[in-house]
Amino acid sequence: MTQPILHDYYRSSAAYRARIALNFKGIAYESRTVSLIDGAQKSADYRALNPQGLVPMLEIDGLRLTQSLSIAVYLDQRFPE
Repeated sequence: MTQPILHDYYRSSAAYRARIALNFKGIAYESRTVSLIDGAQKSADYRALNPQGLVPMLEIDGLRLTQSLSIAVYLDQRFPE
């Protein structure tokens, strides 16, 4: 598995839940800030990755998961230990 990438913003409660899930499972990940204050979630580059233009988004195992609950469920199923 390549290192997962979490696109997040420190003030986002949904991104906070995704960080909790990753840390709870002990999964090392790269964090990439998407500044909601600056409108980075609306940029063409980010929208090409995530058409919803929301954070968080987790890139893992060739997938792009875009909702904190789906991220938590996926991590729990993929890493049950």
